[in-house]
Amino acid sequence: MRIQRLATAGAAVLLLAGCGGSEDAGTAAPATTTAAESASSLADQDAAEVVDTAFGALEEAGAAHVVGSMEEGGTTQELDLQLQGEDAQGTITMDGATVELVYTAGTAYVRAPADFWASFGMPAEFAGQLEGQWVLMPEEAAGSFSTLTLSGLVQELRASGGSDITGEVTSGELDGEPVVVVTQDDGSTLTVADDEDAPYPLLIEDKGDAPATVRFSEFGETVEITAPENPVDLNTLGG
Repeated sequence: MRIQRLATAGAAVLLLAGCGGSEDAGTAAPATTTAAESASSLADQDAAEVVDTAFGALEEAGAAHVVGSMEEGGTTQELDLQLQGEDAQGTITMDGATVELVYTAGTAYVRAPADFWASFGMPAEFAGQLEGQWVLMPEEAAGSFSTLTLSGLVQELRASGGSDITGEVTSGELDGEPVVVVTQDDGSTLTVADDEDAPYPLLIEDKGDAPATVRFSEFGETVEITAPENPVDLNTLGG
């Protein structure tokens, strides 16, 4: 279980790439009981099966809202993303700088403060031109952003654990709704809706070297994701 950063065109992009559990601000961690005390068929599965069921349901949902944070090196990084099909949009906050992202039709667009661009070595005169502007990312960088789509996320989740996931499976409630929780040896947890028709992953908490929390919601709910008008092309900047 882990959360990684993916460096894309000089920007560190938070990427969920493991399984664990989470607790959102104002949301209590689920109260649990042993699987033996539950009549749930999901609770009767082993850890790897619960994980696979949850990720399969997420993929079938086609859309989800993902909110999370990660602590690393004394700083907190946050993400708030709408993922649907092969598209995504939202914000990623790193070192106090909020970066807006739109990824659609295989093309990535980013809007960030001038200081953000300057922090990656861009000359001040060019970084200033990008202040408040949507930027069309180079084609070779856009491919990496595809990991932040719903399908890309599910692939990363499965690749990071899959059949290797082990741990205790318990039942409980979260916000008054039944859930199943997979707990690994390091205390990291994955909380899944105990719903035969919609066993979605709800909360992830990674308690490894870079503590992280992630919450999923709004499954299957889509919004309009469109490319920004008149983005700045980095290939022509300064031309």
